[in-house]
Amino acid sequence: TSVAFGILLLALSLKKNRVYYAARDGMAITLYALLAEKSDSEVHELLNQVVEDDGQRCTPLIVAARHGHDKVVKMLLSKFEPDIEQEGTVKFDGYVIEGASALWCAAGAGHLNVVKTLVKSGANVNHPTKTNSTPLRAACFDGRLDIVKYLTDHLADIHIANKYNNTCLMIAAYKGHLDVVSFLLEKGANPDEKAHCGATALHFASECGHVAIVKELLEYLVTRPEVSQEERIEALELLGASYANDKDNYCLELAYQYLHRTMEMRYSDPNNIIIKKLAKPVPAYENWVECQTLEELEAIQLNHNALHMESLSIRERILGTHNPEVPHPVIFRGAVFADNARFDRCIDLWLHALHLRQLNKVSVVKDLLRFAQVSLGRYFVFSQMIHVGVDLTFSQVEDVLAASVLELERNKRKNSKSKRSKNGICTAVS
Repeated sequence: TSVAFGILLLALSLKKNRVYYAARDGMAITLYALLAEKSDSEVHELLNQVVEDDGQRCTPLIVAARHGHDKVVKMLLSKFEPDIEQEGTVKFDGYVIEGASALWCAAGAGHLNVVKTLVKSGANVNHPTKTNSTPLRAACFDGRLDIVKYLTDHLADIHIANKYNNTCLMIAAYKGHLDVVSFLLEKGANPDEKAHCGATALHFASECGHVAIVKELLEYLVTRPEVSQEERIEALELLGASYANDKDNYCLELAYQYLHRTMEMRYSDPNNIIIKKLAKPVPAYENWVECQTLEELEAIQLNHNALHMESLSIRERILGTHNPEVPHPVIFRGAVFADNARFDRCIDLWLHALHLRQLNKVSVVKDLLRFAQVSLGRYFVFSQMIHVGVDLTFSQVEDVLAASVLELERNKRKNSKSKRSKNGICTAVS
């Protein structure tokens, strides 16, 4: 009896697997033949039990949707009655997604026809996964604007965030999908929403270097009624200044266009001229004083160095010396000077970046290595100067050594605190 029962279970398993693999491989006719003569209860069991396959757990409908087999999906939904909202576990881009519906899988895999078939058959367009990711979010991750539009046209909620409060707009910005970002903004997505980590869509786009999306978000933000004219000006000034000293997105023409536009905005109302609140000139920026009028700005349009210093000054004024993003463009501009054998200017800028980091109590090991290290045949600034016969000044070496001593003292204090903490734990345990 036990042998017969085992054979029966094996036969049922083989039937179930044959149905599953026919759905997975897009074999609509074969799948229909396997199901057509079965009783309703058998069909229900075959279509609603999950099958484990390569780390995934799917029903025939889910796996067919995942692979884009629209004919299979249509046949199952029109001829039989699978649970259209049943959930499975699938893999996408190295992530294991638990609680994924057939619609989520089709949207995430970019199968528009399957998405349409499922929605027309009554699939819940906002059915979330275990992490509260919706089909719309899956489409935003993949950058499928066509699917995003279709889902929103059928009442998909653009405001539903996942369990980390990461929105559809955030994931589209993070992945660099400009067209999706623009569409979501048009539909009323909130660019000021913050994930649990504190980041907005603008932060995610900036972190990944998606300049076009940063521009799109800033242009949208500055049109908001709650944003003051001065805030609009500073946001656009910051964007322009960033173009002037960015390794991956350097464009001096765009930088000037934004700076010129913001200067015009400052003087757009003769009764309320918005004057810059200038900080003390920075020696590393050649004691540059920012332009205060259109005439002053237009006078430096063709002076690249002046625009570079203007932009560095703008960034430091708006972001402040305690912002961790301020040193990066300073280091980049210094590296450009070093490549052109302008070692004096390189050192001025790198020392300023070094002091900014130490002001914020950030480790400066990498900054110190830029001055003295020789790595893989590449000479860093002090080594390069010695190599080509340029003399170092005492003050330059003294500044770097002073920064090194401060770094050592801070590390010593950290280690001391760590030892005291460990001793306290040992005492408590004993």
